[in-house]
Amino acid sequence: MPPVRVVIASPVDELPRLPLSVPATVHQDLTTVHAVPDIRAILPRLRAQLAIVNLELVSFPELAELCKEFPATAFVGLHRLADDAIWMQSLTAGAVDCCVTADLPSSGPTRVDSPYAGI
Repeated sequence: MPPVRVVIASPVDELPRLPLSVPATVHQDLTTVHAVPDIRAILPRLRAQLAIVNLELVSFPELAELCKEFPATAFVGLHRLADDAIWMQSLTAGAVDCCVTADLPSSGPTRVDSPYAGI
């Protein structure tokens, strides 16, 4: 199965850390950007299947535009204070899900059967 190409859009100081158990080959399929124009530039070039966007970087109207502009890319919102209202706004904008930043592993080893092992 071909690898999933992922773009992570987040402010530089808030990038999620990858677990140590993620193979080096996976890192080749991850790209990080720090501004909305960069997202627009990189998605078509990489043909990314997944974009994880920090909702403190990307507004809901921008998220809606990105979802319409790149229908082949699944967008997941990420917010440090995500609640039901933010989740609903994300889904309304076209995202497939919205997660609390704390849901991601912060650092350290992660078991291979972890839900994050495939990222």
